[in-house]
Amino acid sequence: MTATSLMAIAGTFGIGLIIGLVVLTSAEEALTAVAKTAARDVSGSFWMGLLFQLLAAPLLVALVIGCAITIIGILVIPMAVLAWAMAYAWAFTLGILAVAVVIGRALAGRGSSASDRAAAVRSLIVGLSVLSVVWFGAALAAGVPVAGMLTRLVAVAFTWAVATVGLGAVVKSRVGVARFSMRFTQRGSRFVGFGASQSTTTTESPAPLWQTPTPVLGVVAARRPVAPPINSNTGDSGES
Repeated sequence: MTATSLMAIAGTFGIGLIIGLVVLTSAEEALTAVAKTAARDVSGSFWMGLLFQLLAAPLLVALVIGCAITIIGILVIPMAVLAWAMAYAWAFTLGILAVAVVIGRALAGRGSSASDRAAAVRSLIVGLSVLSVVWFGAALAAGVPVAGMLTRLVAVAFTWAVATVGLGAVVKSRVGVARFSMRFTQRGSRFVGFGASQSTTTTESPAPLWQTPTPVLGVVAARRPVAPPINSNTGDSGES
């Protein structure tokens, strides 16, 4: 029984590591955003995750009722339930991986890795190893009546806390979508989008000297200065 449990824990560690590497390759920005949120506000992420755990069933019921209003919606109910389950599964998975990265970074530091991805992989391995060690201890102590029960309770509580903090960090970081700006320059213009306020600034040429600037209405055209007329009586012709 102990050997079977150890093999199951080792297999879970391997699957988690593979999923983590895939997430680092395909959704590194989302994982980084969630990890930063979890590290910055652990208690807030925990309470947010607990709230969304309590809201899981009411949200599912509301989703089913909303789909059941119309005939087409009734046909969509299985797909909606599947989407709800996949969304929560993705949130829990991303959150656990992010918290594992935070734990690994706290225990092992950044190290001498040359790139951010290498440091993230190192932190992920260390964090998942910590989660696995807790369950390894519970499996080894399973034969002892009291100690086995206590270690299993500790493992369950620790994993639940990690998952709760991770779920809350996913929600607080807006489902892992990191804010970023997409800027481009065209004739001196700048556009900022995707989570930032939009603003357009145009590089204008300085106003001519003959224009009078005003603080409210912009630049108001004034009369161009006119050269004084040349008096023909005082020209270079020498006429008196």
